[in-house]
Amino acid sequence: MAKITQIDILRHGLPEGDNCLRGHTDFVLTEQGFEQMKMAIENLNELDCVVSSSLQRCSSFADFIAQKFTINALHSDSWREMNFGDWDGLTRQQLVEQLGDDIDHYWHDPWHVCEDGTAPHNGETLEQFDIRIKRAWQALLTQYKGQKILLVTHSGVMRQLLRLLLEMPRNTTYLHRIHLPYAARMRITVYHDDQQDWPQLQWPPFCD
Repeated sequence: MAKITQIDILRHGLPEGDNCLRGHTDFVLTEQGFEQMKMAIENLNELDCVVSSSLQRCSSFADFIAQKFTINALHSDSWREMNFGDWDGLTRQQLVEQLGDDIDHYWHDPWHVCEDGTAPHNGETLEQFDIRIKRAWQALLTQYKGQKILLVTHSGVMRQLLRLLLEMPRNTTYLHRIHLPYAARMRITVYHDDQQDWPQLQWPPFCD
């Protein structure tokens, strides 16, 4: 009989630092954001483990849920948002003032890298981010195969996962057409059979 792994993926709620490029900047979760996350998973009744980005806008809620279910919470750097380097923590207005048209050029082609292979912001390239999330996903399935997991992470991570699992092309379309509000939740059910993993996006996430 095939094993089934169920992963509920939850974006953090409203953190501090609104209207800026948060990336790896470690903003705390607001009370409103905490309540948003509680409401998003209020029908989740069974869990084996919680895995979370190590940034506190995710990990603080992960610890709360782990305590509620009397299970372990794993904080992992692998599930952090994309690292925007020099741009981390800047508001949109600051980015426009400092970079001018360059910021628009980046958002129109975020897969583009500089001649030396680095990202223009000296953080992660989108390809490096893509590879990181792919490896984190594979490690998650290996470690927690057959279990029910809550993964608490970021919107950029969730978009990248959808790109990988739904085999979307490497362009900007998916980045602009997938809207994930605070405390957005989706479920991926993975069927393990014939030495392969068969992921399925389940929508809405609370329906069996």
